[in-house]
Amino acid sequence: MKSRRFMLVLSFVLLISYTTMAFPLTITVGDNDGYGFGIPDNGTAPNPTWGYDGRSTAEAAATNGAQITDVYSAIFPGYGPNPSQTASVIFPLGGLHLTSATLTVDMGDFEASTYGPISVNFNGVLQGWAFQDGYTYTVVRTFVLGPAEIAAANLAGAFIINLDHTGSMDFIAFDYFELNADVAPLPGAVLLLGTGLLGLVGLRIKLKK
Repeated sequence: MKSRRFMLVLSFVLLISYTTMAFPLTITVGDNDGYGFGIPDNGTAPNPTWGYDGRSTAEAAATNGAQITDVYSAIFPGYGPNPSQTASVIFPLGGLHLTSATLTVDMGDFEASTYGPISVNFNGVLQGWAFQDGYTYTVVRTFVLGPAEIAAANLAGAFIINLDHTGSMDFIAFDYFELNADVAPLPGAVLLLGTGLLGLVGLRIKLKK
């Protein structure tokens, strides 16, 4: 009886510990190098030239969103090296579950009220990126993900920024995108652990009999 009680208590403690074991995770898309030539954060850049490409070979070949960093304009065919007016920045969660998160974006030359805003959503949740920073200005912004954004990312298994320049004439640039999050194991994994622990308790009791 004591052994059974001990195993049940141990299983419960392990299960509770597992469900509350959140830990920090940081994923960066892009290389935080000042747009490829040392432009300061939250400052004024030298007059940019459209078509500029300061990407590394790896960035240019990327498909996770790094391909739209260190270029000007980022998603404006004919005025930048990328051939599409849409792009997605992808942060895979690797089987983990977001509990809270912030997104940091180093962006430049946003003039939404002059040339029209780009359309942005986080996993389908619309965002209002109608920023009027001014020509040559860079701004590092941090966005706190709310319950809707976190739920959508967890459902998809990745946090995804979708950008659409189709309705805008704005020349824009990005240096990097960074997700800072607290993550925990997926609820399904917790359930599996609990079931396994309870199974071990039952096996131990059966063997003792």
